Amino acid sequence: MTTRYVAIDTETTGLDPENDEIIEVAAIAFDCEGVQDEFRTLVQPVHPPPYRVERLTGIHAAELMSAPHFAAVASEIAAFVGDSPVVGQNIEFDTTFLARSGVWVAGAQYDTHDLALLLLPGLHDYSLRGIADYLGIEFPVRHRAYADADATRSVFLALRSRLAELPGWLLDEVQRLAAAADWSLASLLSEVLAERPAGVEMVAGLASELLAAPEDVGKPLNGGGSASVQDAEVLDLLRRAGGLTHHFADFEQRPEQEKMARAVNHALTEGRHLLVEAGTGTGKSLAYLLPAALQAIRSGERVVVSTDTIGLQEQLIEKDLPVIRELLADVEPEPLRIASLKGRRNYLCLQRWSALRHSAPADKDEARLMARMLVWLRQTQTGDRAELNLHSSADPAWSRIAAENTPCLQTACPFVKNGTCFLYRARKRADAAHVLVVNHALLLSDIATGGHVLPPYQRLIIDEAHNLEDEATSRLAFSATEADFNDFLDRIGRRTGERASGLAGSINEASRGGAGDLLAPGAYMAGVSASLVTAATRVRARLSEPYKLLARVLVECRPDDREQGDGRLLVTRSTRVQRVWSDLEISASNLDTALSDLMALLDDVRGMLELGDQGLLEQDAIATEAADLCQIGAELQFGWTHALLEEDASLICWLERERNSGEVALKTAPLEVADVLRRELFEAKDSVILTSATLSADDRFDFLRERVGLDDADELLLGSPFDFEASTLIALPTDLPDPNSSDFVANVGELLVETLRASQGRALVLFTSYGALNGVYEAIKGPLEAEGILVLGHGTDGSPRQMLAALRENPRTVLLGTASFWEGVDVIGEALSLLVIARLPFAVPTDPIYQARSALYDEPFEQYAVPNAILRFRQGFGRLIRSKTDRGVLLVLDRRLRARAYGDTFLRSLPRCTLRDLASREIAGAVEEWLTPQA
Repeated sequence: MTTRYVAIDTETTGLDPENDEIIEVAAIAFDCEGVQDEFRTLVQPVHPPPYRVERLTGIHAAELMSAPHFAAVASEIAAFVGDSPVVGQNIEFDTTFLARSGVWVAGAQYDTHDLALLLLPGLHDYSLRGIADYLGIEFPVRHRAYADADATRSVFLALRSRLAELPGWLLDEVQRLAAAADWSLASLLSEVLAERPAGVEMVAGLASELLAAPEDVGKPLNGGGSASVQDAEVLDLLRRAGGLTHHFADFEQRPEQEKMARAVNHALTEGRHLLVEAGTGTGKSLAYLLPAALQAIRSGERVVVSTDTIGLQEQLIEKDLPVIRELLADVEPEPLRIASLKGRRNYLCLQRWSALRHSAPADKDEARLMARMLVWLRQTQTGDRAELNLHSSADPAWSRIAAENTPCLQTACPFVKNGTCFLYRARKRADAAHVLVVNHALLLSDIATGGHVLPPYQRLIIDEAHNLEDEATSRLAFSATEADFNDFLDRIGRRTGERASGLAGSINEASRGGAGDLLAPGAYMAGVSASLVTAATRVRARLSEPYKLLARVLVECRPDDREQGDGRLLVTRSTRVQRVWSDLEISASNLDTALSDLMALLDDVRGMLELGDQGLLEQDAIATEAADLCQIGAELQFGWTHALLEEDASLICWLERERNSGEVALKTAPLEVADVLRRELFEAKDSVILTSATLSADDRFDFLRERVGLDDADELLLGSPFDFEASTLIALPTDLPDPNSSDFVANVGELLVETLRASQGRALVLFTSYGALNGVYEAIKGPLEAEGILVLGHGTDGSPRQMLAALRENPRTVLLGTASFWEGVDVIGEALSLLVIARLPFAVPTDPIYQARSALYDEPFEQYAVPNAILRFRQGFGRLIRSKTDRGVLLVLDRRLRARAYGDTFLRSLPRCTLRDLASREIAGAVEEWLTPQA
């Protein structure tokens, strides 16, 4: 007899079951053979649904007036569900609302989201629509209870079928982990296992059953070829791209793209450095990838391409480089080999995973992760955590199995020996690649380690180069809270009752075989384990005092003019002469002494584990953990002592109260990164090309050159092929108050309500602070949503990706964003027709890095603050016009653009647009007129 399931879905007035209400319920009873019964009803809430819910669901308050209250249908729903297992997408949301309304689900709860996470690793979108699309299930109507329940039913059956196809031994092991995690899928796994014929083999055999067979990555590059590439060849291939209609629907020749391609080819051929600013629509990725790929294939020497964002890195690997490979296939005998490489922590360590696989999971998150990985490992070639689409809550579990320790490739690891180690395979792919794509973080880690991260290269292209200084600063920075130290000490070990945790506990568990023989290596290591716990305890005892003193410094040494709520303090010479700082130095020195004793012991333990057989089970895995802890501890100790006990003029040191935890963090960053980049990058490589849509300020590259240390380079400043004067109106209100005045937000709110009505939504409003964003959000949300225009705020209404998806799906939407919305947003067409910049994006004056670096200039505002803000301003402007057919309005609400002398510099940094100074009352009409289609 097959199991009866019930797919269930609810639509609600909001996300809070304590305060929001159900407005629709649908349930479908089914088994593996088909649908058995259905139930659906609208539900009358006490309070009408908000506009955003009406628009999302299509359920309006008027039609709910005649629907029954939930109490009238509760018993019918409960009887329909009975004790059957219920199925839903994020089912806990629905069952929580039902329980809050008086209907408790007695049977098992199967979440299609969880099931897809387990069975479809690597899926980019785990929404119900994303899963259904992947499985080929039609889902034309969304956000209605019956349609969602029916789609969930189909998705569940498809996923259950995939589950039944897994090997018995794999199902058995996943079921064990699911049970340990108290995961509701455990009972479904038991059900599927029970359907197996008797006598089926349930034990995994060789590692080959667990892992996908490694692919052949080709031979390492060794140079020796001829790098002769003519401009005419590059341009001919670039023009051939128009014939690849399956890649480019409406490709057209662009003089700017061809000019850039020639300049890049010249720089690579002649061993020159190059700065290229290429405006939106230039097609810069193809312009640099094509000559780079030709150079690499013919010379046998790789070209490295570095990006700042994951989005561009994925675009190059998944979209642009396959086009280049196809173009070159007709003219080059050797196929183009491409690869991407990420930091160690992104790759699974099979040695750690193997040790963890045979032990009890530390917690539910770890058990769920291990279950997902058992399925994933039979598919993946990379071992890259990005394929698992992990939530940040899985970070602690992932860190226990990630390949982020330094010496792992030099140890006698069996997975390195047999070629299955993912980090080893990633490096083999990188060694064999003509074009290697990395991110700025990895590029800078390679510089910091003297070239021990990336394979050798002499040609480098840095895209999104406007962020190079910030990323270099971040990679060379240090931050430590008391919790960071405690996490490190916990990983070494603490004693709880009779047992030790962490590394000490692992040594204890692994040495039990020799416990009866006092001369056995295992018995000796048990004593070492106890010493580790004792040393860690001494450090822990000396940890709280210096952090209490840091908190005092943050309060007592704050400048008189600093607001009480400011959570940052730049440590200067005047700070270090305060009495409280003297007390801090004594306390920090005591901590350093205890930390030195612990690190010496930890290093001895690492040496013993790596160099000889200590009679421990899984000794290699324990050795890698010890090596990892040595690295973390060394970084913590050096960063701590260098900041507090040494006054280094090349270092910015500050204290900052963490927003979420309230803890005080000790932080440092280099005062300048130019010398490091000049010495380790520009002088060390034959050719480095920096490109972005925004590298210049006032049509000059001087500011960027100075900040990153690029003294000698050719320059190319390319405009966009778009006609901005015809497509873009810049509107400047003449009568708004200064953005620092108390009534600025209120005035902006009034202006935006009228303007956003005129634009019919279709807008992105950029802010430099959450305070201003939230104030405007409260002012405009009610009036606009009353007229059918949805208002979504960053940090309130979902992630940036979700907000952008809402705008694309229904343009009668306004997004209010800060931080990440200033760059990387790419919405083509009418959905984004109005861009509002609330205030010019100057750095926050109290930011410690800004304070320290601006002090290096004679005129810090003009020489440092203004050029920095211009680059950010231009990034924001770039969100508006994304194609030749786009039309839009830029509305800048900061009166300083006209009232201050530097305002003209900001305006000159933009392409030539139609510019109008208007009174606030005229703005809405001008926007409506500009955006109305021309006859």
